[in-house]
Amino acid sequence: MMSSAVVVAGHARAKGPEGDDMGELPTPTAKRLQRPSWRDSRLLVGVILVLLATALGAKVIAGADDTVAMYAAAQTLKPGDRLTVDNLVRVDIQLGDRGAVYLSALTGLAPDRFALREIPRGELVPVAAVGGQNEVGVQPVTISVDANSTTALRVGSVVDVWVSERDLSTTQERYLDARLTLERVSVGAVPSDQGRFGAAASTAAVQVLVPRAQVQAVIAASDKRSRFTLVPVPGSSSGS
Repeated sequence: MMSSAVVVAGHARAKGPEGDDMGELPTPTAKRLQRPSWRDSRLLVGVILVLLATALGAKVIAGADDTVAMYAAAQTLKPGDRLTVDNLVRVDIQLGDRGAVYLSALTGLAPDRFALREIPRGELVPVAAVGGQNEVGVQPVTISVDANSTTALRVGSVVDVWVSERDLSTTQERYLDARLTLERVSVGAVPSDQGRFGAAASTAAVQVLVPRAQVQAVIAASDKRSRFTLVPVPGSSSGS
């Protein structure tokens, strides 16, 4: 027969088949939950991770606000263009230690500041590309050019200027081989009506920004009724 157990005053006692007392049975003891100690490695790792996440979040938030106000070109700026609130736009950007390289918008725009070289639309304005009018190294010269070479031109287009001198050995309208006279000069103006010079329907008036040292040579070629052809530079700005 199977033995049975009787619980007396919190103790379990076993009974044999005949009802005789077989003594106390061992009773399980419940384990108490202990508070985690600061010396518990898992707790320390958790605290460290929380601190790291908090520090990283604070750094990201602080970095997002670390921007400075700078000027960018609202349109393509040509050498000699006066800088105004109409052709510049304020942008807030993170530059780190490169802030001194570009034109700051915090102090406002100084008067009589000019672009010394081409600044494409949307780009920050470098301090080195800005100066006084006497520092501008080009002058606008209007020339009569081959009309076919103006169809794709816009203000700010960068072109090479080829000149074909008139053949003075004949009374017929003949020209010598073309030679490259100006490299990478900007177009300052293209008349909307593509105005013609005189009765020559094959020519159009275009203003180009000529380096000061070459202005005289361009005027001399024009006085000799040479033929000018403008060739857009591949990959250059197409204007604003």
